[in-house]
Amino acid sequence: MTMEARISVIVPVYKVEAYLNECIRSILEQTYTNLEVILVDDGSPDHCPQMCEEWADRDSRVNVIHKQNGGLSSARNAGLDICTGDYIAFVDSDDWIMPDMYQSMYDAIKAEAADICACNIISCYPDRKVTWGGKSYLAGDSETMLGLLYDDAAFPVCAWNKLYKRELWEHFRFPEGKLCEDAFTTYLLLHKADRIVQITDALYCYRIRPESIMTSAFSSKSMDEEEAWRENDKFIQTHYPRLRRRAHTFYVQSVNVLIHRIKKEQKEQYRKEYVLLKRIMLKNIFFIVFQSTASMKYRFRYLMDCTQL
Repeated sequence: MTMEARISVIVPVYKVEAYLNECIRSILEQTYTNLEVILVDDGSPDHCPQMCEEWADRDSRVNVIHKQNGGLSSARNAGLDICTGDYIAFVDSDDWIMPDMYQSMYDAIKAEAADICACNIISCYPDRKVTWGGKSYLAGDSETMLGLLYDDAAFPVCAWNKLYKRELWEHFRFPEGKLCEDAFTTYLLLHKADRIVQITDALYCYRIRPESIMTSAFSSKSMDEEEAWRENDKFIQTHYPRLRRRAHTFYVQSVNVLIHRIKKEQKEQYRKEYVLLKRIMLKNIFFIVFQSTASMKYRFRYLMDCTQL
């Protein structure tokens, strides 16, 4: 089979020497072979820099960047700045992917004349695996997929379960110094895309580690999440009137989740953050109860939450 398009796979690398070989091997063993694999050593203090170089020696498709530590967004951006592929993908260096991931996604993009393809995800806990993502095969325009994005994450916001046409990234980069970086960018990429396809194949294996960012305790940096979804909300209010209620519901629900991450013993330490989140929740009582797209069960629970703040 002729595979004229090249896929650039950008892998930020930092303190993952126990998982790195499995990650890189899963990429290089793809059934779709026309790959450019960019390993971005983000100033990793362990053996990862050497491991990256060893993989580059083994396979000419591997390119290594060594840089000072700047965080996940900085590392991804460094890869975006030099990649040469027709399509772009991201893999986190403690995860791995199924052998047919890029062939399946590329085929779907070509079949649907799409700019982005998303697949389902396998969350890999130490003791179990859980598949999640879109429940059905779907191809549609920006508004359709943005609607799913704010529908209980039916279209996952993460960057790494997607294949993107290169042109989408010409004017976008991940926000450096922010957590929840995907939420700052995905809605803009969906807006720019003419057509997006979501397949039901579970092809990305997301490793859940106790020390990972997504499982960490609340800190002041956690407020990046509120900022990201607030920016989403503002953008939708302006550009997609039919999605206004859905996007604002999602934003307020995200705030509700965030305030629950502040433990009772942390309330004094993060008083400023708690007060801000509380103010947002109280301000939106009428909206959630009478105007939102949330279920009746959630509306009641939200009301009870507000009485206990």
